[in-house]
Amino acid sequence: MSLIYKKVKDNAYQFPNKIAIILDDGKSLTYAQLINLVNIKIASLQEKIGFTGCTVAFCIEEGVNIPIISLSLNALNATLVPLNPSLKYSQLDFLLKSVDVDILLVDSSTCNLFGKTNILVINIDLLKENSDTSLNVLREYCANYKYDQFIITLSSGSTGDPKPIVFSEQNKIKRSNQAIEIFDIDSNDVVLCASPFFHSLGQRLTFLPLLIGGTLVQLKYFNINNWVHAVNKYRVTFTIPVSTHLHAVADYLINYPEKFKSLKSIVSSSATIDKDVKLNLFSKLSCNFYEMYGASEIATATVIDKHQLTNKPNSVGLPCTGVKIKIVDNDFIECSQMTIGKIVVKSPLVAGYYKLDKVTKNSFIDDYFITGDLGYIDKDGYLYFVDREKDIIITGGVNIYPSDIEWHINNIKHVETCVVVGIKDLYLGEAIVAVVVSKEKDRSMLEENIRSSLRKDLSSNQQPIKYFFRDTVPFNHSGKVDRESIQIEIDLLGLDLTKRLRQIYSTPTN
Repeated sequence: MSLIYKKVKDNAYQFPNKIAIILDDGKSLTYAQLINLVNIKIASLQEKIGFTGCTVAFCIEEGVNIPIISLSLNALNATLVPLNPSLKYSQLDFLLKSVDVDILLVDSSTCNLFGKTNILVINIDLLKENSDTSLNVLREYCANYKYDQFIITLSSGSTGDPKPIVFSEQNKIKRSNQAIEIFDIDSNDVVLCASPFFHSLGQRLTFLPLLIGGTLVQLKYFNINNWVHAVNKYRVTFTIPVSTHLHAVADYLINYPEKFKSLKSIVSSSATIDKDVKLNLFSKLSCNFYEMYGASEIATATVIDKHQLTNKPNSVGLPCTGVKIKIVDNDFIECSQMTIGKIVVKSPLVAGYYKLDKVTKNSFIDDYFITGDLGYIDKDGYLYFVDREKDIIITGGVNIYPSDIEWHINNIKHVETCVVVGIKDLYLGEAIVAVVVSKEKDRSMLEENIRSSLRKDLSSNQQPIKYFFRDTVPFNHSGKVDRESIQIEIDLLGLDLTKRLRQIYSTPTN
């Protein structure tokens, strides 16, 4: 019998009347109700599918069907492939083919996303809920079936095109155990998940409370008002919002700290957050605050809590148990302390790519995963993230880190957020462009304020040549800023910055 399903079933026997899942509409399921629904779905899927151990993709609306379907497929020893319903048909079709999907599960909200396919498509909303299939026979079969592929999920795409990552069941369980150990989580905890299941963080937060007999509060999507309401109403004790969501949380927290009293721990993930945001959180939060650094391929690599962050506010922490981190140069020779280089990580929780042996091999050097990030390590062993390697802007032969410029712009009044990218330029190789999100009506004045501030604080090489003002910035499927689409959008404008640059750099200076 599959381990995750078995653990949840054991929890149902131990405390059947305990609340297992709370949905954002207020509806809830006890552990007994959850496992009963799972068992019904197992039987109906088994009757429809006819065999176990296959690769099953599912593209369904976020909600209670996510954990039910996941646990059902786990009991059937299937490989789970959660898909993002917001992707285009061509993208979804490519994913189905690239991971050798046997069966596709959809629901009434997603059934029209797919065109003609040779894959068996099943609408879960149309499954019978009273199958005569013998669960005893099924369980006996599953108990003797061994399969080491539990979930195939896409990488975030931070270091290039998204790649399918294969996780074994043991790997996922060990990742949950890692979080339990680091953040001191137990069966009394109420865990809030506002991340989609097709993202590895959503998977982690979904399984974590169910494995330990805790309570999962599941939101279909992140909305700051709904998020705060859920924390307050359901007495949430633990949550991991992605960094883009945490900024909204921090803004809300400043005005309504009383709504967060139930929290024991809040964790920032996915990307580093502004130092001032952290300090605001420290001053208002009575609970612990953690920042963690890692990747889907290696799980959590470093963690730092608010007490350590007080002394090292820009650090992402010390390596987790069993994790080793090095900073290396372009020749993969280890750098000295305080020297910026490539971050490489050796982790006991590593996961490789599906049928991409060459890509997997090239992603590692001496068993160290090449993160695609740049950083340095201080004399005390603390890691500092500087920027994504592919985001570096090389202008006039000088390496420019966008995060440095973004930090300064984000601290200017009336700026909500900004993204700094490099675009091709004949004169300098790349020109620096800043995309600024602001509700300020007089944007020309705001631009002048930004330019004036940057001239005081940054070098001439770090000055953006052009500013674009928008109401929002695009995000990718993982909730991270989609820099590539911003660059493409700017390139499509056909800007000829070369003439402008020549005017600037040919102007005599005293």
